Amino acid sequence: MEHEQEMIKQLLAPLHPNERGLVPLFQDNIDGRMLRDIAEADYGEGEVECFFLLQAIWETGVVAASGYQLWNVLELASCAEPERFELEPEWAGPRGHWMRLFVCANLMGQASQRSLDEWLVRFVSSAISLGEPVAQAAASLLAWRFLTYSGNRREDPPLLAFAILLLAVQLERMQDRGPWLKQIAEWVEEEESRAREKFNYPAASNWLLGLSHRGPNDMTDGPWRALAQHILAPPTALHPREVDEAFRRLASLIAQT
Repeated sequence: MEHEQEMIKQLLAPLHPNERGLVPLFQDNIDGRMLRDIAEADYGEGEVECFFLLQAIWETGVVAASGYQLWNVLELASCAEPERFELEPEWAGPRGHWMRLFVCANLMGQASQRSLDEWLVRFVSSAISLGEPVAQAAASLLAWRFLTYSGNRREDPPLLAFAILLLAVQLERMQDRGPWLKQIAEWVEEEESRAREKFNYPAASNWLLGLSHRGPNDMTDGPWRALAQHILAPPTALHPREVDEAFRRLASLIAQT
């Protein structure tokens, strides 16, 4: 086990695992009005208290355990759709993606008994939408999270690994990165297989998404499938030749219903 952990640490080293990788980006791109918009997500319930808690997190970069009200506000805010700005103009475009990224990072930082997949796909999607420096910092945070993960939820390690793969593929498209990306893809499959074996989960269930405690066709499944298809199986081959076939196979596996 110790040898295996060391191998994963070496595999993720190019992503520079760092718990605070996003902190300076949040401080540069999120302002008080944005924090207040997040705090108002529960129809203004507990707005003042939540605003000061969010401000403290923004200033220090430290995500501390908080009460039900802030958790509820963050959960509601994480459901925002920055690409559907006609529904919530204040959450539109890059501004909305910055707020959603901040919200999801905080939810993941506080989650202990809840599955990460409820926010992980939104976190990855917003990071990619905001450009390469943000995606790099997001990958750094997720790599750190995987290496320090101590939970016991069957879906979290493979979903974290898959999210890291999506960000790595988005960031590293040069041909000379093919061998490393192939190792990441193989690691994802190993994590998925390990989770099934550890929890004695049915082999016939959906690949990766079938590990979840959620019901079939949960609302987060669609975004996972869409993101996998967009990044791993684009219409034109953009991947290093060593991994193109493997990526398309993974996209096909996660697309199955």
